[in-house]
Amino acid sequence: MSKGMIFGVLAIILATIIFLLINSMLDITYFGCGAIGTMWFGCFVLSYAILGSLGGIVLGLLKWIIIGGVILFIIGLIASKNNK
Repeated sequence: MSKGMIFGVLAIILATIIFLLINSMLDITYFGCGAIGTMWFGCFVLSYAILGSLGGIVLGLLKWIIIGGVILFIIGLIASKNNK
């Protein structure tokens, strides 16, 4: 994976987290799918700017935190399937 691709994936994940946090904290009524897409795209631009300003060391650390979170999520899904 190239550095730009990892940067893009991290920006998408962070944008989705910001979008979900905004929607859970505020009671927003959307009129159409375009409004939702525009809001998520705004969150993407914000997260891309945040990640761009952080620098390489913090970006590398954030990458490993997200990879660890995904691995723990997958293990949790497998464990919950086995308990049923």
